[in-house]
Amino acid sequence: MTAEAPADRPVEAGRTSAPHGVQHCALLYEDEQEFLAGALPHLREGIDAGDPTFAVTPKQEAEALRDSLGRDAMAVQFIDPSDFYSTPVRAMAGMMAVARTLGSRPAWVVASADWSKYPDAMEWVRYDSIFNMGFADADFRGYCCYNTAVLDPEVISLVRQTHPKLHEGAQLRRNPDYRDPRDFVADVDSRPLPPSPHSAASMEVRPDDLHAVRAFVAEQAKHCHVAGDALYNLLVAVTEVATNAIRHGRAPVTLRAWPDNGLLCEITDSGHWQPAEFLSWVPPESALKSGFGIWGVGMLCDTVQVRTGPQGTAVRLRVCKK
Repeated sequence: MTAEAPADRPVEAGRTSAPHGVQHCALLYEDEQEFLAGALPHLREGIDAGDPTFAVTPKQEAEALRDSLGRDAMAVQFIDPSDFYSTPVRAMAGMMAVARTLGSRPAWVVASADWSKYPDAMEWVRYDSIFNMGFADADFRGYCCYNTAVLDPEVISLVRQTHPKLHEGAQLRRNPDYRDPRDFVADVDSRPLPPSPHSAASMEVRPDDLHAVRAFVAEQAKHCHVAGDALYNLLVAVTEVATNAIRHGRAPVTLRAWPDNGLLCEITDSGHWQPAEFLSWVPPESALKSGFGIWGVGMLCDTVQVRTGPQGTAVRLRVCKK
């Protein structure tokens, strides 16, 4: 990681000599004026430097930035966040692709989304935390923007723990609440998932009949109006997780499913096969030999949550209605 300024010393937002390495900042704002006050100077730095400059923002924020930038907006690549932030693991893969493409060139990024509409917000907060490790040496200079007037205060509290710097009010400062990603993710993983509802449909997964697993999921998907590519992806993902539970877990293996902003499927067993630290966020080298594992499942589903405890392991997959 790069050296940070002392906590009581503001960092000049218009600084033009940012050190090499990731600059991961959270912009906390309450209205459009505060959003522009933080985002515009950051984008202009990238434009003035002639570096690749991106705005991954919803339509309203994108239009405000375009209006304020005027002709300079032509130097910014605007991206619809729904195309980029489809799933946390896909977003991580997309950023890896951008990093490979840019090489040693710095990139200036302003990123925002209507996070209140995303299910399982904790998995996106986890993404923000892991980003600090996965791109520690990449020359990304990013502002992640969060509307404090809309988002739950608990989410904002977590955001404060996942960004080394905060732009709040008129200043960019070192964030005293920032936590090491390993400690933060360990805390997330220690939080139990909400219990499945009593109304959830369930079946026992048998090693010799994964066809029954797929038929079960397909039937539940009908009731939740999950079809097409979303259903196909879910069938592949559930089959992969069920296979892992059979190979690495301990019987009985149980599959539950219930409607919740689409369809939630949960595979539980009595073993402890949680993947190695952060493995599920990068493509495994063994993917071509033994299946694509939990990383591939994350590419297919809107969110994936894994918990291991005294009672065994649970993997919860969500696919939203498209």
